[in-house]
Amino acid sequence: MKPIAFAPGAVREFLLTRDEFTSMVDPLSVTTRELPERIVKPCATIRAVGNVGVDPMLRRPLLVFNAWVPPISVMGGTTDPDEVAWDIAAMVGQLIGRARNIKFRDSQWSGDWKTGPIVPDPEILRGTDLPLYRAFVTLELKMREKSPQTP
Repeated sequence: MKPIAFAPGAVREFLLTRDEFTSMVDPLSVTTRELPERIVKPCATIRAVGNVGVDPMLRRPLLVFNAWVPPISVMGGTTDPDEVAWDIAAMVGQLIGRARNIKFRDSQWSGDWKTGPIVPDPEILRGTDLPLYRAFVTLELKMREKSPQTP
C-alpha cells in the first residue's frame, strides 16, 4: 500500500514556486512544523487539521495556512501587521483556490479556499511585548494518485 501524499508539503512546495508569495514570505520561513524561535519578518505554517467527509484514503484533506507577522517595531515599515497577515492569507486562499491538477510526488491535487482570512487576537505566548499577528485560511485539497503513463 502506497503512503498517502503529505498534503501540507504539497501546498508548501506549490507556494514556494509562486513569486507573488515568496515576495511577501521568505521561503525559509514557510514550515509544516513549529514557528521559528526568532521572528523578525512574516512567516507561515501549514497544518493538516482533518479530512472532509468519510474517506479512509484521506483524499480530501483540510488544511490551515497561518500567516504570522511580528510587530512594526520588529519588522519595520508602516503597514499594520494585521493587514500584512491578512494580505498574505488572502493571497494564499486565491492561489490555492485556483490551483488545478498540481503534481506532487506520486499524486496530483486541486485546491479550494474554504474560509478566511480570519484574524484572531494577537498571540502573546512569547510575551505581551512581542505579540505575533496572525491571519489564517482553511483550504481543502482533492488528492488523486497519478495515473501511470501509457507507453
